[in-house]
Amino acid sequence: MELTAAFTEERQRVLAENVANIDTPDYHVKRLDQAAFQQSLLDAIEQSREDRMQRVQLRGNAQFTTKPSGQVLARPDVSTAPNVLFHDGTNTQLESLMSDVNGNVMWHELALNLLKQRYGALLTAIRGKSG
Repeated sequence: MELTAAFTEERQRVLAENVANIDTPDYHVKRLDQAAFQQSLLDAIEQSREDRMQRVQLRGNAQFTTKPSGQVLARPDVSTAPNVLFHDGTNTQLESLMSDVNGNVMWHELALNLLKQRYGALLTAIRGKSG
């Protein structure tokens, strides 16, 4: 869940940059591919189980990797125009961007809620009581 929260945080930064530059001539949207991240995460979880490693490390994804220290590195791709560039040279569509922002917020909240539950359960175990 920590990696998912880190990914959605970085993706939100990229999406906010895209929205901020919607009127910038010749600006092309940057993307962090959520499906590619999820596949990389699944592969990393399976690899860590096979290797019996404590820490899950993303490898082999050009957009999102982790350093051996656990620090997250994100490298967004610049999107090509889906059809034709707009008259100002951009490929930005506000409706699509806002849809991506809303979806990303939901994924981020889910990851944070799952982390909160996990740490709440640990805190309960440490205290030795519930409630």
